[in-house]
Amino acid sequence: MTATLQLVNAALTLLFGIRSLQAWRHLGAARWRKLEAGWLVTGASFVFVGVFGGVQTLAATAALHAGPDSPFYRTYLEWSPAGNIGREAGMAAYGLMLVALLAARPERVRQVSLGALWVIGGTVVGGTTAAALYGTIDNHAQMTALAVLATAAVLASLLALLVGVMNDGMDLLLWLAVAAHAVKETLVVSLMASLALLESARALDAALIFCWINVAVAMIASLLAQIRLRRAIENRHVPALFERLHALRRPAES
Repeated sequence: MTATLQLVNAALTLLFGIRSLQAWRHLGAARWRKLEAGWLVTGASFVFVGVFGGVQTLAATAALHAGPDSPFYRTYLEWSPAGNIGREAGMAAYGLMLVALLAARPERVRQVSLGALWVIGGTVVGGTTAAALYGTIDNHAQMTALAVLATAAVLASLLALLVGVMNDGMDLLLWLAVAAHAVKETLVVSLMASLALLESARALDAALIFCWINVAVAMIASLLAQIRLRRAIENRHVPALFERLHALRRPAES
């Protein structure tokens, strides 16, 4: 069940990333504005993470079929914790790069967006490689590292949500998708901290709950990206969360 849910989550994560990129491409000349460029950074990040997670899940299935005495199985056990740490590091980098994009000057949105893709991809690869070179990572060390990285991802996502509201830097649909991701990462912190302490039997039950949470959030995010794609195709504007309220206040303030 856990392997199946992980594969479904990877597929939905990939779908969310693809739909986000498609929505961004249909925005035409407006796609390099701050309000729309967040879809590029988000889409590319989740495509990368979705592919990475899918490869990990398929490798896990192949390792089980190969058997515990096979070299492939032992190699998978060595690299699996490193891959998990690398993906979570990528999510933390995604939140930070989204903040950087939202804080960037309008004329630098394109450069920051493209630079963010390199930073996020490099963080996933670098984090995975560094964790693999560290040596044997037991369950306690892995879950502790994941809890710390998930905490960083939560803080970065919350900051992005705040900045996005303050400067109308994210449209409503992207804001909701990032908020759903922040809620998931908040739950991940608690679950990973628990998994670091639980015995293996109870840890499997907690891991199953974690997989269901991932799938639910990925479904919500995919739906939001699909709605954004349709509105982009229809050339319909999606406002920021408080864009209309801010527009009403600005004339009074000036």
